[in-house]
Amino acid sequence: MDVLELLYDYFEDRPHATAIIRQRRPYALGLLGALLGATSLYFAQALAGRLVLLSFSWPSFLLALLWRTSLLFAAAAVLHFLLDISGARGGSGALFVHLGLSELAWMAAVPCVLIAHALFPQSPWPVRLSFAAVGLWSLALKARALRDEYGVGEARAWATLILPGLALACLAALSTTLAVAAFAVKAFSS
Repeated sequence: MDVLELLYDYFEDRPHATAIIRQRRPYALGLLGALLGATSLYFAQALAGRLVLLSFSWPSFLLALLWRTSLLFAAAAVLHFLLDISGARGGSGALFVHLGLSELAWMAAVPCVLIAHALFPQSPWPVRLSFAAVGLWSLALKARALRDEYGVGEARAWATLILPGLALACLAALSTTLAVAAFAVKAFSS
């Protein structure tokens, strides 16, 4: 089976693609999907003018690829851990391939940004909605990956996918609140 046929099956024939991914575990294809998705996301952000902290250059591009790929490895590990301790059985390698292929959804970001700029040149909202729509599609593919690989239901897949992000957001909010409170106590005590 060639790569294009597996990609077609990934989007059109889920059970067949899932069986092939479980059997062969094409790690390189998952990594390639992640790199292509990260590349497209980087260029879409550059077209939208969203590269505020980084300039449009080769080092920032390579840093963005490294960052997105590292996040993919971490997401695969955390999601596998959460599902494994809750009793669901599946493979972390196959999950990595599924998550990498779900990043291919970001390849739609560049055309969406170009169309949004062409139709609404003065408004930033169509570009923001384009990023939100493509991001939601990518999340839906990730939830589908959890359902297919671990055999969990729709609600459990979405909860498992969203819970680590919510936990990080709560931790960031708590640490920021504690830092501001410590600063305020220090400022008012002296």
